[in-house]
Amino acid sequence: MSWIVEQSENTSAVNVNGDTITCQSNSGYGSPINVMYKDPADKNGQYFWQIDIKDLDEQSGGIISVGLTTDQGFKDGWGLKAMKYLGNLSDGSGLLVQSFGNQIKKNDKVEILLQLNDKDLKMYLFHNDRPLGLAFHIQSPYPKPLYPVVSFDANGQVKISRSQQIPSRLNRTGLQYNGVEGHWKIVDYPQHPECDGCQLEIKQQDDDNKNIYHIHARVVNSLNCGLEYNSSSNQWKSSHVMSTKMLGPPEEMKREDAVSSLISSIQNLEVQGQEQLIIRTNQGEQIRLERFEKSAPSAVTENIFN
Repeated sequence: MSWIVEQSENTSAVNVNGDTITCQSNSGYGSPINVMYKDPADKNGQYFWQIDIKDLDEQSGGIISVGLTTDQGFKDGWGLKAMKYLGNLSDGSGLLVQSFGNQIKKNDKVEILLQLNDKDLKMYLFHNDRPLGLAFHIQSPYPKPLYPVVSFDANGQVKISRSQQIPSRLNRTGLQYNGVEGHWKIVDYPQHPECDGCQLEIKQQDDDNKNIYHIHARVVNSLNCGLEYNSSSNQWKSSHVMSTKMLGPPEEMKREDAVSSLISSIQNLEVQGQEQLIIRTNQGEQIRLERFEKSAPSAVTENIFN
């Protein structure tokens, strides 16, 4: 098997050493640099690849994405057509499913299981040994052969291997959260009862600093902000809330304003029995939330190669 590097001005940034590729660009990344692994899936059956992220320049906000492409779909930059995973699902340039998994990081392992038969194509994903479930499900006719592809949006190194040891569990497993991390639903907000049912996600943002978190909510827009815990004062502080700033119905925008104000004014978080979260704000508000398990996202059924 061999790697095929996109033919562009970025070709020289890629170094191939057996089953390992290193991408090192000194001129930045205006578009992804794509590399295809010439290991064809061209017959009915199962194909299972393991992709190890050996290195990734995360300081630059860089991203590595992996997936499957075709001879015709393999292009340079954003021209690539592929069934891609980077945390989200993508067709190579456009978003298909948001937050299918977590963003790929240095030292992560991503595995792709491809099942081909006369009826359909199924592509399953595994991230750090966690089954994410069915990601792409395309009815016949679909293109063949298919090949693994890696896209670099930052300097990094990736190793790929083919395995016959296919996991027995394919269906998605939920993440187990502790403390403030997880998916939460507002169940009691006395000042804004219209916000009951609104959902928040709190995740640790920095593996090196256990006190840095990220909080996400969506009403009309996607709302995101940082959250930092001061262990000496037992206080929390939110950063500025970033919004996609789309307009929606007035009643929904009112709910969104209240949720945005809530997450921007967090002062204290208290977990009660792992299943309830109490938020206290610097406005003197107290909001109760309950933990819930987010439903699995649906697989992409569109033939993105057409």
